[in-house]
Amino acid sequence: MFDLWWNYRQLWFDGLITTASLTILAIFFGFFLALPIGLARSKSRGPLGWLALGYVNFFRGMPLLVLLFLVYYGVGQFNRELRAIGLWWFFRDAWYCGLFALVLNTAAYQAEIIRGSLDTISTSILETNQALNLTRWTAFRRVLLPIAFAKALPAIGNEFILLLKASSLLAIITVFDLMGQARFIFSETFDLRVYYVAAIHYLVLVMAIEWVLRRIEARFKWMV
Repeated sequence: MFDLWWNYRQLWFDGLITTASLTILAIFFGFFLALPIGLARSKSRGPLGWLALGYVNFFRGMPLLVLLFLVYYGVGQFNRELRAIGLWWFFRDAWYCGLFALVLNTAAYQAEIIRGSLDTISTSILETNQALNLTRWTAFRRVLLPIAFAKALPAIGNEFILLLKASSLLAIITVFDLMGQARFIFSETFDLRVYYVAAIHYLVLVMAIEWVLRRIEARFKWMV
């Protein structure tokens, strides 16, 4: 297998960078999209809560592959309208479409993780915030959000790994991530060992993520 890696090492490296960057960006943007949705799921019982619930149910219930097709092929049918508002540059590129779909997907899962973390914060902490006369925004930003983030870290880390593996579906819409490069190399060599090489790369990425997450969790462990 080493020959398959060495002869195509630049393609493997490009695929590794693409997979890692897409996953990291999707988790990052997905978290900031999930934050208000998770907060609305936890605290709001009105229209905002229902909208947040609808978003979570819709994107958790839709397979990622279907979402990718809808974003890349479905939205592309409105190219005239997208050109008019200046967004065609975004939706004509498979990389951006893949990132957009991953963000929508992971935000739904992260929102539920955040909701669960907020709901497990003890009432004594809420009472302490009231006793200190903290405003809702100050209490949320300085107390509740850090505690919820610390509680959510293991679950978000698990979502990170799941999203990394799910990103292999982007090869179907012509994104040359690890799986996309593997498919290209296989078309050149017809050697099934290519997919073993791809699997090893995914394993390395997963181990790197776990190593980083363990150290981040150790820093926040005292808050849980």
